[in-house]
Amino acid sequence: MIASQRTFAALTSLAFTAALVLGGSGLSRAYERNTSVTGSGGKTVSKSVTGSRTDNGYTRSETTTGAGGKSVEKDASGSWDSATKTWTKDKSVTGPNGKSKSWQKKTSVSQ
Repeated sequence: MIASQRTFAALTSLAFTAALVLGGSGLSRAYERNTSVTGSGGKTVSKSVTGSRTDNGYTRSETTTGAGGKSVEKDASGSWDSATKTWTKDKSVTGPNGKSKSWQKKTSVSQ
């Protein structure tokens, strides 16, 4: 990954985290971002991201479309269960060939 892609990924992550933290009462709980980048060869890659904060977590969907029209879709959601003190994160990725992969990660807090 080149430096500009790492910077973009870091800023995207920071913006998403800020949206989650600041998404309290009176502030928008949803966001949408559409970007495109054209390389030196004239080929364009576009990305569409939507997400929202929920009462106990978040949802996020992302579609990246390459210059050849093929796309990759990523979906993620996370939720906090205060009764069990567990954060659950679900993710799925579907590639341009239609194959998909899903996984779940749970993190519990104990004291």
